[in-house]
Amino acid sequence: MGEYINHEMLGMDNKLKLKDIRARDIMVTDVITASPNDRIGAVDLKMVRAAIGGVPVVSSKTGKLLGIITQRDIMLSRFTAQISSSAVSDLMTHQPVTCNPDSKLELILKKMLENKIERLPVVDDDNKLIGLIVHTVILDKIYHSLKKNSDESE
Repeated sequence: MGEYINHEMLGMDNKLKLKDIRARDIMVTDVITASPNDRIGAVDLKMVRAAIGGVPVVSSKTGKLLGIITQRDIMLSRFTAQISSSAVSDLMTHQPVTCNPDSKLELILKKMLENKIERLPVVDDDNKLIGLIVHTVILDKIYHSLKKNSDESE
């Protein structure tokens, strides 16, 4: 999965204007997740192998979003303690900023910029994780939109 960029998804709606983009248009649905009882060392290795910087923490029983953990969280905590055998729940960010599938790009960008985050979980009305928005997908969508507009004006 790597950088989460799904070019097939990005190409499906070339006529979509940036102001009309919603979370459902740019979210990744095959999200790599962790559970709160996973060991931090194992989750860190999972992120390294998948070349991703963070994963949502989800209840294995309910599918509800419980938090998010990033490689930055893990890196910073290594300065204070030996954490590899600690549980993800000890280090994750509880109650992360989220959006719903109908959230507009403007609101998504506002939440990501105001909270200085690179990934935004998309949840349903029951707080179940249904997708993840990552900054690289947004940048790719904007780039392709700008490129398409410049190609048309030439």
